[in-house]
Order: sequence, then C-alpha cells, then structure tokens
Amino acid sequence: MGNADDCLTGFKLHLLGRGLATGTVKAYLTCLGCFASWWGRTTGEPFNPAAVTELDVADYRRHLQNRKRKPATVKLHLDVLSAFFTWACKSGLAQANPAEEVKRPAREAPPPRWLDRREVAALARSVQKHGTARDRALFTLLLHAGLRISEALSLKTQDIVIRDRSGHVKVRQGKGGTYREVPLNATARKILSEYMKDVSGGWLFPGRNGSSMTPRAAQKRLKELGRLAGVDVTPHKLRHTFCKMLVDAGESLDRVALLAGHASLDTTAVYTKPGRTDLEKAVEKLSWE
Repeated sequence: MGNADDCLTGFKLHLLGRGLATGTVKAYLTCLGCFASWWGRTTGEPFNPAAVTELDVADYRRHLQNRKRKPATVKLHLDVLSAFFTWACKSGLAQANPAEEVKRPAREAPPPRWLDRREVAALARSVQKHGTARDRALFTLLLHAGLRISEALSLKTQDIVIRDRSGHVKVRQGKGGTYREVPLNATARKILSEYMKDVSGGWLFPGRNGSSMTPRAAQKRLKELGRLAGVDVTPHKLRHTFCKMLVDAGESLDRVALLAGHASLDTTAVYTKPGRTDLEKAVEKLSWE
C-alpha cells in the first residue's frame, strides 16, 4: 500500500470485513479522507501513516475546532483516526497510534426542553377533560412545584401542608438525599385539596399492593394525556417548564435553584438561554406585518 488511495482501500476492506453498515463505512472513509487531505495541504507531502505524530493529530483537532465543528463531529473524526491507526499498526503501515492519547473535546450537554405557553394550555385542557383527580394532582406538582417524578411519587399525604392562604410540599428525598420545602400556589392548593379528600393516608399517589405509583405508570399516563393534547411531554419536561417559567417571570437564579433543588447555579443558568420560541418572538419584533 504505497499511497493514500491504497490505505483508504485497505481500511475500507477491513471495515467491511467487520460487518459494518455501508453508511458507517462511508462516514469513516469520509473522515479519513478529510484528514489525508489536510495532511497533504499542511505538509506538502503525500499521506503517510507512518509519518503522522500525536502533534499532527492534535493540530488537526484544533483545525476542526477553528472551523466551528461541533464537539461530537470532532470526536467522530478522532475516533475514526484512532480506528484507522490501530488497523495501520496491525498492517505494518505505522509503528504507533498517534490518535489514541489525543484528548477528545467535551460533548455539550443537550439543552433542557420545556413547553411553551400554547403547549402548557393544551396539555392542561387535556388533563382537565380526560384526566382523573390523581392525574390532575400529579400534573400540578410537576408543573407548579417543579418536582422530579421520583420526588412526587415518594410523597406521603402528610407531606402536603395546605392552609387558607399558604401551603407547601415537603420533599424529604430529593436528589442526593436532600430535604426542601416548595411553596404551593393557589392553583396547586385548590387542586391538591380536592384530590386529597378521597385519599386516606399513606402514599399520596398509591399504586398496587400498598406501594406507591411507579414512575413507569406515571410516565405512561402523562404520555397518553399529552398524545390527546398533541403535545410531546415527559415528567421531566414539566419540571423544566416550571424552571423556565420562573426565570421568564423575572425570578432570580438563586430562588429558582432553591425551589428546584439544584445543587449548583450552573444547572439553573441553562434556563436563561433562549429557546426556539424565545428566538421566534425576538425576530417577530422586527416584522412589518
């Protein structure tokens, strides 16, 4: 294999021999071809696997990052190079794998997804029309108190405190075993008061055999109510919506963090980033219509 084309052909046969899908093989060869082209432009020499150093691969990573490639894309290129040089070493084309120790870029965490006001309204109507008293109570705690589904389902009836003009929910087993109290607004107090008239002690959301409702059952029920509303919803998306609505209402990050049970303000800060609806509203302000 005396040239770049021979290397690509040999690597292609190796990948096909491993039973990889045609699309995957094509993606691998595209990444390798990009590196070989970059190498040629940078060194002025034909691609030679034996001559590539760790510094070369690190420079290529920087080249991709300077071209604003996403972390996942940069990681793919480096992983492909590592796979190629592993094969090249076994084939006698290289002495070492220069991509093996090059640090991969940290992947960006996907931004949280929340519901916009139209989706919240549609889902609320679906819960009101098709849901049971239990559905309404659970929906309320997720949306109006921002509880995690595990926190909501671990509640006992005594964890709900409702007075004439105030109330709160005691979250005894938050993330990391932490305890917090989340105030209940007038809407939550009304719905929970009505629901609790028919719940006799024990679990707030009882399931079968004396245990609490399972997360899977809750997620399935919420998904069905969302389907009827035409809204893609999960319990955690309602929690994200709670946080987003508070931030949009002008509440400080430290208050939102306390209410949501976040250990770090960095977690809460993601809700200050504009979502798609926020961006649509921004550009709509420029409309001449």
